[in-house]
Amino acid sequence: MSSSATENGTTKVIQPKWIVPEPKNSKPVLKLYNSLTRTKVPFVPLSGTKAVSWYSCGPTVYDASHMGHARNYVSIDINRRIMSQYFGYDINFVQNVTDIDDKIIIRARQNYLFDNYVKDVNAIDNNIIAKITEAILAYINKNLNNEISNVDEFQTWLAGLNAETEKQTNPKFPMHVTAVTNALDALKSQRGNVTDFFNLSKDVLVPILDKELGSTVNDPEVFRKTPAYWENDYNNDMSQLNVVPASVTTRVSEYVPEIIEFVEKIIKNGYAYATDDGSVYFDTVSFDGSDKHSYAKCQPWNKGKMDLIEDGEGSLSTNTQGKKSNNDFALWKASKPGEPEWESPWGKGRPGWHIECSVMASDVLGSQIDIHSGGIDLAFPHHDNEIAQSEACFDNDQWINYFLHTGHLHIEGQKMSKSLKNFITIKEALAKYSSRQLRLVFASAQWNNQLDFKESLVNEVKSLETSFNNFFQNVRALQSDNTHRQENMDHNIPKKLTSLEKKLLADLKATTEKVDIAFCDNLSTPQAIKALSDMVTTTNTYISTVGNDLKIEPVIDVCKYVTRILDIIGFPARPDTLGWVNATSSDGQSTGSLEEMAMPYVKVLSTFRDNVRSLAIEKAPLSEFLKLTDAVRDNDLLKLNISLDDRNGQSALVKFLTEDEKQGIIKFNEEKEAREEAKRLKKLEQQKLREQKELERKEKAKVSPLEMFKNNDLYSAWDENGMPTKDKDGNDVTKSMTKKLKKQWDQQKKLHDEFFSSA
Repeated sequence: MSSSATENGTTKVIQPKWIVPEPKNSKPVLKLYNSLTRTKVPFVPLSGTKAVSWYSCGPTVYDASHMGHARNYVSIDINRRIMSQYFGYDINFVQNVTDIDDKIIIRARQNYLFDNYVKDVNAIDNNIIAKITEAILAYINKNLNNEISNVDEFQTWLAGLNAETEKQTNPKFPMHVTAVTNALDALKSQRGNVTDFFNLSKDVLVPILDKELGSTVNDPEVFRKTPAYWENDYNNDMSQLNVVPASVTTRVSEYVPEIIEFVEKIIKNGYAYATDDGSVYFDTVSFDGSDKHSYAKCQPWNKGKMDLIEDGEGSLSTNTQGKKSNNDFALWKASKPGEPEWESPWGKGRPGWHIECSVMASDVLGSQIDIHSGGIDLAFPHHDNEIAQSEACFDNDQWINYFLHTGHLHIEGQKMSKSLKNFITIKEALAKYSSRQLRLVFASAQWNNQLDFKESLVNEVKSLETSFNNFFQNVRALQSDNTHRQENMDHNIPKKLTSLEKKLLADLKATTEKVDIAFCDNLSTPQAIKALSDMVTTTNTYISTVGNDLKIEPVIDVCKYVTRILDIIGFPARPDTLGWVNATSSDGQSTGSLEEMAMPYVKVLSTFRDNVRSLAIEKAPLSEFLKLTDAVRDNDLLKLNISLDDRNGQSALVKFLTEDEKQGIIKFNEEKEAREEAKRLKKLEQQKLREQKELERKEKAKVSPLEMFKNNDLYSAWDENGMPTKDKDGNDVTKSMTKKLKKQWDQQKKLHDEFFSSA
């Protein structure tokens, strides 16, 4: 496009000028801490587009989910949300449910045997007592002291121990002692409540029942019931924590045919072998010795550590005959009596633990995957074994591009453990803290660092939550106030930006850059939240500084940005985008009639009018009207979840409160009233003491100095002024005593004269 102009009779063509901006510093790129490189590396999807494949290790469902699970899954959820909602990646997120596992098999079998044992018991007889006694002794011998031959010896033995010393060598010592002590308490009660009896003795009873009868359990439904219950329980916990469900959820029990096929490929490629008992093991030596592969990519320093290897193989993997190397791990386990089983080319058996993730992840996401995530405790051997068997199956050298491991969770400085009595289930945590507070706790620490969950951290988070809450309330109230002024045609609302508003907007721009840098730097939520918190403080300072000259638009811009980032991290936003959704109350609104909704508020207004009218008719002093307005603010409206903030020279700010916020104000007011009442009572008590002293002083003043020393039997003679000259024995009063008595006489004379002069 061009324009023209006439100059000296000729046409001059004017071309538009395009201003090319100077190139700025390159924008930061997203970098993730990759356990495979042990460094932060730029994130580049395999697809070359925004499409990202992501597999996350899910729960082994045999018991209630705990705070360690919460830390892992909420942290992964935050990472996923930022990458999806902030960076715009289209993520196919797959997570498994492990419903076949040694822990699950044992728990399911023991629960079944225990329920069968107790279901028809109506009274505790001698046979049951003998059984529990036998179970206690077996439990003690296995877990505490194999030299104790009688349960009566246990307490004597225990009394001679130092519990703290024992915990150093056996961390589960307190847990085992509790199990035995509970069972002994059950024996003492004997004929007590049957349910209580068995609940106390269950921990020692189920191992012996499993040893005697475990091999007889073969109903597949037994092994489905327990994981099905706990899978549902886990899903409920994740819903409470606002964790986004997976794009695809996979269960091990539904993938057995694919697992068998996967194992066959590994054998065919020369990296696995079958043993005589029908098990199949991965050949770590063959794999690690090839030119193309290396074993233990995540944590090579743990290769060969038998305690980790044995823990990874499971407590039911006792038959290791035929293994070529101690490092080799089971791909397929020959089933023993009392375990679930499937037909396979190697005989009846079940999948090993590690193989399940490789098969399910690859089935949905393919032979190469962008991201794999899970807790750091799974890095070796679980994740290292996953990598090895997958690369062995597909014969490639890079199954996963980015391994993201979330850090450990500690409770008050110690690793969470039932034996240490710091084991917290998610439900227990949610009974004490809101899901928002827990997410703030997890977001306050870098996702791949260790997190120490302690009261001091929770208190910091609660303070931060209050800061955001107050900010959102104030902005909504200011917006409402501004709207009200506009509707009432207030022409005094300023619009032109001053240097204060321009600085506020500049600070907002700087905050967006800080958040971008933080998210690009390994999804750093601690730094992002700090930037938001600082911006809130800056905006609060602006609000308090400008007073009635406030410009609402920049403030709303700040609030919307803070809300958007918090929403991305997983704190749901309000529909109007000015603040997050209340963490405790429902989002639903009353659907009652207008009369039902309005009546409580109209009643407050009507009552207030009646009271004002009465005071006016009575010509009451102004202070009574002020008391009435305070009562409406502090009682009537507060009960309706409405707060009024008085402002000098301005109309009050109207705030709509959540139930938690209302209770907080009520508690503050009650504490304030209690302090004022205590102050009033103290003042009243001091007044009474002063009055009592004055009364005593007046009574004392009534006595004439001429008579004051004659009213006791210490003296026998006095002079004309009533001063003692002889003591009771007729001896002269000493000069020093006379001097002291004269001082008292003078004081009494002064007091007496004052009394009669004022009478």
